[in-house]
Amino acid sequence: MTFISENNLAALIGTSNRTVQTWGRNGLYPLRIQNGISGFEMEDLKVIPEIDSMLKSNWENESRVIPVRQFNSVELFAGGGGLALGMSLAGFHHVLLNEFETAACKTLKTNRPEWNVIEGDVRHIDFTPLRGKVDFLSGGFPCQAFSYAGKGAGFNDTRGTLFFELARAVKEIQPKVFMGENVKGLISHENGRTFETIKNAIAELGYTLVEPRVLRAIMYQVPQKRERLILIAIRNDIAKRVEFHWPTPYHEVLTLRDALYQSVIFDSDVPVSEGALYPEKKKRVLAMVPQGGDWRNLPEDVAKDYMGGSWLLGGGKTGMARRLSLDEPSLTLTCSPCQKQTERCHPLETRPLSVREYARIQTFPDSWNFQGSMSDKYKQIGNAVPVNLAWAVGRSLIRLFNDIQNIMPEDTQDCSEAVREIVHKQSQLVVVKDHNTQTSTVTNKYHELNFLDLFDQYALNSIADNCMVHEDINWEKYGEKPQMEPMVDETKNVLISLVKKDNEKMFLDGSATIYYTGKKFPASVALNKLFYFMPYIKGKGVRDLFLIRIARLGYRKEGTPEEDKNDLRLVLEVQFVKQLFDDYKPVELKIWRTFTDTTIGKLISRL
Repeated sequence: MTFISENNLAALIGTSNRTVQTWGRNGLYPLRIQNGISGFEMEDLKVIPEIDSMLKSNWENESRVIPVRQFNSVELFAGGGGLALGMSLAGFHHVLLNEFETAACKTLKTNRPEWNVIEGDVRHIDFTPLRGKVDFLSGGFPCQAFSYAGKGAGFNDTRGTLFFELARAVKEIQPKVFMGENVKGLISHENGRTFETIKNAIAELGYTLVEPRVLRAIMYQVPQKRERLILIAIRNDIAKRVEFHWPTPYHEVLTLRDALYQSVIFDSDVPVSEGALYPEKKKRVLAMVPQGGDWRNLPEDVAKDYMGGSWLLGGGKTGMARRLSLDEPSLTLTCSPCQKQTERCHPLETRPLSVREYARIQTFPDSWNFQGSMSDKYKQIGNAVPVNLAWAVGRSLIRLFNDIQNIMPEDTQDCSEAVREIVHKQSQLVVVKDHNTQTSTVTNKYHELNFLDLFDQYALNSIADNCMVHEDINWEKYGEKPQMEPMVDETKNVLISLVKKDNEKMFLDGSATIYYTGKKFPASVALNKLFYFMPYIKGKGVRDLFLIRIARLGYRKEGTPEEDKNDLRLVLEVQFVKQLFDDYKPVELKIWRTFTDTTIGKLISRL
């Protein structure tokens, strides 16, 4: 027989302690006493759905689920890693994570150096290189109001919010399944309009939304009264062929005792760690409060003085002067352990919970080291999805992906090159962060290449040498009277560059053999991939394709009396290949209105 206290039953089913206590007094269910605590045997409560599901739990079997192949995943708004760690434990392979806050990124990188973590504003990330390569995308987006255009509000109405960025990532990547998590208040936010808009946006993206659920963390081996709304959407071409099954709950409700001492979820007592402290006056007040008590346990004069204006307000105010109980799950953790309205005093000592105690309540392992100031650490932990809750949902998702793989088998895609491309582009951005709005402004999109650093690296050697690649081609056949149509490799990179007016003639007639950059050249261009060159003629666009035979460092006006060896330039030795287009095509010069770096295939597909 499994015992559950009155208070824990109330937390489990989402009702008040008083209601459950009435059930016991009135004999609705047989009341039991265990170690001086009133409660019930769970087997006597089978008519309550939550209890019945716990008694029929399939937790152990679900815990043994493993992926049938590597499933690639991307996570946005990763924070301190609660959701990411849970999904990783379930079996997902994270290829990319994004987070805005510097301290949280340091936490992720410290604990999982192999993860590719992009620090910065998600709005500046182009996810298209990962299209078709990622199986699963997830993110806990904030609850924000939308600018509604009408009754049928959808994807475009979410612009300016972080849900829009999650949806944009889905649109660009096209994962098989994606998940969003949020506070349960999202359902009723703006009288339900926000949630309805999100559902419409998901449908517009081509995904089928599984009936959403608010999951109570205490049902999934988490010693905390915390609720999260989970949204899971399956791509339409897959949705009708599979069914998602939500995780079954654990057998019992865990308490704060399970978090702070050796238990089913931890092999040892909580280690000593840094933590906030109370001012002496506050400490004297909270010393009067017993385990599980609050301001109502204080003498009236002390309570009035401590609560100030809140004394006259309505409501239970049960978060004030609150001391936690070892025999109940913790209250929902916030970003600070000692806010007056949401007090979380240690059950035995008169102090706030320490950082490691906070982390244990969120089921982070003791080996997970948080970075930043103490305030940063509390914030990362308080904002996190409990690891064990994420792990349980992750296992259910792995079961879903295993089913998809059995029905629609395919190999795991290599994301390494796509991730390198995304990370490289991000490394070129120069931004100013606004921590209040969690956004950033790009002040300079591209760094300049330092020619002096390049000189130290290459000196007189070529940076790129493509001559050998084409040694089997008779280049004499190209030019004004080609005798054969040269092959063009659409996978190769092409540098498009604006040509100065005084150099246009030799590029117009195809006689050009050399191109000098200006004093500035973007560091975002991968020099080792330089292969083709296309001159951009102002007022016309691009038409002619040249091979970059050699890329090297040189000097302005080298080989002439005006040569200046203090003026380093990037020099491209080029050779005409063919007219790629019948006529000039306009293209956008994305970098300083002077350069564009792409591939031949992408260029052709856009024009």
